[in-house]
Amino acid sequence: MSSKNVIVFDTSDKHIAAALYRGRENIKTTVESMSKGQAERLIPLLNEILDEAFLSWEDIHRIGVCTGPGNFTGIRISVSAARGLAFGLNIPAIGISSFEATLYGSSENDLAILPANKGFYYVGSNPKNATFASEDLVGSMNKTFIYKSEPETLLKNIALLTQEKNQNFRPPTPCYIKPADASPNAKNEPQLLK
Repeated sequence: MSSKNVIVFDTSDKHIAAALYRGRENIKTTVESMSKGQAERLIPLLNEILDEAFLSWEDIHRIGVCTGPGNFTGIRISVSAARGLAFGLNIPAIGISSFEATLYGSSENDLAILPANKGFYYVGSNPKNATFASEDLVGSMNKTFIYKSEPETLLKNIALLTQEKNQNFRPPTPCYIKPADASPNAKNEPQLLK
């Protein structure tokens, strides 16, 4: 693994979390609890992390971003920021799902269990085989589960995975297992005013 600078971040939950790594070395990690306001806070937080490390954006070689699943709006904030920064800086942005980050270093037979809402969980080893499961269903499964890590550990795993991924990448995209809780009413379509 190279010792290049990687900045990673996550707004998929009720927090904003960001970290700067140089290879496996954690230079700085910040986690702030917040249920809204991540869009306004993300870029200033990343700039603060860089300033404290006496680095600029030109010193960053890759961006790692948590693609979810989780908070619908939060995921879109992170992914959009990562794509925009990568485009502007002409560096790779690597999307890492919470499944990948949670299961990093575990057995290939383990399943990640990520909290959803209202007593439900996202369960699987990757977004393609994940399910939205109730607590009762999870309790009846005869599997070994790895519970989603604290934000600091998740960021570390995202940083390591970001550095391990090869250069053949696609821009990060949000990882949604189920549709958003809020959606337009299909029966009452908005009327266009003339």
